[in-house]
Amino acid sequence: MWAFFIAAACFAAVGEQPASPKPPDGVRPFAEGVRIDWPNLTVELDAEVALREGPLELFACSPRTKEHESILVVYARPMHIYQALGLIGLNPGSPGRFDEQNRRWEAARGARLDVRVRYPDGSDTRVVASEKWISGAKGATPEPPPPLRWVFAGSLTLPDGRFAADIEGTVACLVDFESALIALDTSHSADNDQLWLTANTKEIPPRGTKCTLLIRSDHRPSVEVELVDEHTARYKDESLSAEQLAKMLR
Repeated sequence: MWAFFIAAACFAAVGEQPASPKPPDGVRPFAEGVRIDWPNLTVELDAEVALREGPLELFACSPRTKEHESILVVYARPMHIYQALGLIGLNPGSPGRFDEQNRRWEAARGARLDVRVRYPDGSDTRVVASEKWISGAKGATPEPPPPLRWVFAGSLTLPDGRFAADIEGTVACLVDFESALIALDTSHSADNDQLWLTANTKEIPPRGTKCTLLIRSDHRPSVEVELVDEHTARYKDESLSAEQLAKMLR
């Protein structure tokens, strides 16, 4: 009997997908600028396009912090984002840090995240992966967007008890910040002459466009199914038609 695996993912591959302008049932407010989509275990953040061209240090920042080097400004307090991500079952790791002994940066770690943006496009609503809005910065011609492997770094608590990301506005960082709430799992310098990403202007809507930053786990659970014939599959000793299998995966 042949067996195959079907990934039960709620988000499609990198790119865009249609979305309803109306939030689905089960989306509940958590804090100012933060909602939780409980059926899909997704944190939704109110955001606005702040930058459409130029080198980047962040994908998203807090207001009045780093808008000159971040595509999005997010109106939620980073501590509230931290709490919401914990409520959907994600564990923080640690931001990138400079190892004084070995004189090098250690990359951030934590639960892997899927980060997307939902925004209006005329009468429609679009959802795109974060990669869609960035390009590689090397050379005269921008390179295709590299994959962005996001992790829930979790920022850190300062000696005086304040949450570092609340102070510095480092919500989703593309380069090394020790205060990063969300970061990449690879180390990249914040020096201006070494910035590795730039805004993909042609894909980003106009400045001031209201949008929603969507954050959820990047974990993709698998379902093992036996193929009985071209019309029937078996899951846990239960025969399923193609229609029943599709409904189960949804």
